[in-house]
Amino acid sequence: MSTWTDDILGAFSTIKGKILVKSQLGTNYKIKDLGETKLILGMQIDRNPTTGDITLTQRTYCKYMIKCFNMENCSLKSTLLLPGLLQTTDNYPNTPNEITEMKDILY
Repeated sequence: MSTWTDDILGAFSTIKGKILVKSQLGTNYKIKDLGETKLILGMQIDRNPTTGDITLTQRTYCKYMIKCFNMENCSLKSTLLLPGLLQTTDNYPNTPNEITEMKDILY
């Protein structure tokens, strides 16, 4: 059986771990390091090396879908969510009553 795999994305907590995994993969497979990942599965990856923060956005995917469905000239409408709203686990239903209320809501 022949298998062709490409575009493996890895995340490492240490440089030593990254080097170890890459060397182990390299003993069995021909690999090529393409550098820091900028886009995966339609999500743009922005990394702040100073703070270590990673931000994922779907701007590229949204632009692609808008173009794909010929909606470049559609009218903008506001949404129910405020721009810049930070979603955290504090926003999840926490009490048994809240969990029951949200159980049948599909979004």
